[in-house]
Amino acid sequence: MFEPMSPARFAPFDGLPGVGALARDESFRLVWCNEEYAHLCGRDRVEDMVGTTLFDLMPLEQARERAEHMRPALSEGRMVAYQQMWNGARWLTRVWPLDPEAFGHEGYFVMLRRLTDPIPESANPEDTVEFIRTAHLGDLSVLSPRELEVYYYLASGMTVSDIAETLFRSDKTIGRHVENIHKKMGYTNRAELVRDAVQRGLIHFTGRQWLELVDPRHADG
Repeated sequence: MFEPMSPARFAPFDGLPGVGALARDESFRLVWCNEEYAHLCGRDRVEDMVGTTLFDLMPLEQARERAEHMRPALSEGRMVAYQQMWNGARWLTRVWPLDPEAFGHEGYFVMLRRLTDPIPESANPEDTVEFIRTAHLGDLSVLSPRELEVYYYLASGMTVSDIAETLFRSDKTIGRHVENIHKKMGYTNRAELVRDAVQRGLIHFTGRQWLELVDPRHADG
């Protein structure tokens, strides 16, 4: 069993760039967060986040899946971890039972950080990192599912011809997708695209995971 977490126990890590932390009650209502998490959610003040739920921050299907992955932390008294696409980037999220003495009730303590490296394999079940299939695309939502697929292949180092062969399309068709991606995302060359994808951590989703994230038709198979 993991010891419950609280803002006090998180305090030594507060202020680290890109590390968000928050506490939610049993109904997933936010009761506390650090400034970094508020900023990641596009809010200027922590006070603007208090009282919000997962369902206020993202579409219903996305909120439901994340809530389901969080529940074992409280019902089973253990830490759970999952990787997710959130705000157009890959994040590692860890969830612990909330120390009931912190706010006078049970709940969830959540810590998340940008995940830019592969997840190492482990034989220990406690190290399992689950995968969230519903994607919060952020600024990448301007791209179509096909453009997102091409985006991933480009970032992974494939040539236009390689992508065309993989997707059973012509080089000309893939070339048009590449042009659209550059235009929509503001890239001037492929190097910028690759650098951005690496900084977002996206190239470390597997090909199958990426398809499930960007095209719902692949979610169940």
